[in-house]
Amino acid sequence: MLQSVAHRVPDLYAYYYSSYYHPSVLFHGAYTILSQEGPQQDDPLVPLLFCNTIQPLLQSLKADLNLGFLDDLSLGGLENVVADDIEKVVKEGEPLGLVLNTS
Repeated sequence: MLQSVAHRVPDLYAYYYSSYYHPSVLFHGAYTILSQEGPQQDDPLVPLLFCNTIQPLLQSLKADLNLGFLDDLSLGGLENVVADDIEKVVKEGEPLGLVLNTS
């Protein structure tokens, strides 16, 4: 996520680096928890971070119909092209945190 921001939106990199490079410390009573994975849910710029991160993957797809809204993707076109794109989303999306819901 941070690499994608640095590459595609460098003006925001310093802010997100300071926010997400190190784990956040969360307190609950006597417990201390390190928030070590992903952006915080209430951060209003999280949709921008997510979309910015998966945009290169979406642009690389070959289907005639290729629509994305946050983590909802729709593909349409020739069956073999859509099947190849789905395989690509599964393979390249997983390291980005995008996991296809096959159910």
